[in-house]
Order: sequence, then structure tokens, then C-alpha cells
Amino acid sequence: MNPVNFLYDALNSFGRLTAAAGNFPDIINLGEASIERMTVDLKVPAGPFTGSCTLTIQGADTEGGTYATIVASGSITAAMINDGYGLPVPKTGFKFIRVAIAGTYTGTVEAIINSKIGK
Repeated sequence: MNPVNFLYDALNSFGRLTAAAGNFPDIINLGEASIERMTVDLKVPAGPFTGSCTLTIQGADTEGGTYATIVASGSITAAMINDGYGLPVPKTGFKFIRVAIAGTYTGTVEAIINSKIGK
């Protein structure tokens, strides 16, 4: 099993969705910070996950502004989530970040910024 950073801060959570496509409920204001080389991890905090989904990380210069896609995943399966799935975030200048999920799945998922710096 790969080592995973379990030291998440609640302020790094985009919130939870249960068996629903769309935007996670929380938008994160990065201010002057950057999440470059970090990942947005998909976790299953309650119940089993079945099906598949895709994640899209989006950014905007203002909270109510137009969000642009920063990066999108391929198909994410239950096995990938169980192994510790994280979508790497490339360099971006956006101040506001949100995450959207698409696909058909059951269970509750949570998207969280994993602050462990990757390559």
C-alpha cells in the first residue's frame, strides 16, 4: 500500500456529496497561497462506494466569477479510491478553487486538498 498523508485540515475540504453529480458544496479561497504540486484526494467517509466518477478542479479569480477547468481526471473506480486516489494540481493563478464530480455512483464522497507536496 502506498503511504498516504492522513493529516487533513477541515479547512481543506470541499465538502461531501452523496450519490450526486455536480459541484462539491465548498469553495476554497486560496488568497495568496498555491496548491501547485498538491493533490485533491477523493475519500469515502461513509459507506461503500460503487460505480465510477470523474473529478474536475476549477478555478476563478472571484468567488462568484466564471470558473475555468484547471485539470480533469479520467474515470475513477472504487478500487482507485481504496488505493488512495489523488488528482495532481498543476500551477495555476486562480484565487478561488472548487471541485466538481460527474458520473454514476453510490455512497458519500469527500474531496480534500492533500497538502503533501508531490513532484
